[in-house]
Amino acid sequence: MKGKILIVDDNAAIVEMLQRKLEREEYEVVGCVESTQALGTCRETRPDLLILDILMPGKNGWEILEELKADPATRDIPVIISTVKNRPEDIERGKELQAADHIAKPYVFSDLLEKVQAILGGS
Repeated sequence: MKGKILIVDDNAAIVEMLQRKLEREEYEVVGCVESTQALGTCRETRPDLLILDILMPGKNGWEILEELKADPATRDIPVIISTVKNRPEDIERGKELQAADHIAKPYVFSDLLEKVQAILGGS
């Protein structure tokens, strides 16, 4: 396996599709569709990378990212923000919160894979 990835997105179809495609690329993938469980799942699974949706019911991605970066156990996990909100202020907020990268929805899988490989290595 090339690394463990946690996907947090309230859309189960997106989580399932990304899980299948990333597993074909030899990544271990864990999915989480409940934003309120994202932090606990992250602590339990200890992923090498987190792909995080921003617009979710319950806790939004910004809140999750703030909590992750405030916790010594999870602060070093790289995060790719996945969002339909692709305004300059959203990109800037991601940088302020130390996100490793961002990708605007909708996107093609190859673009996401490039970002994953740039962070985790491998091709």
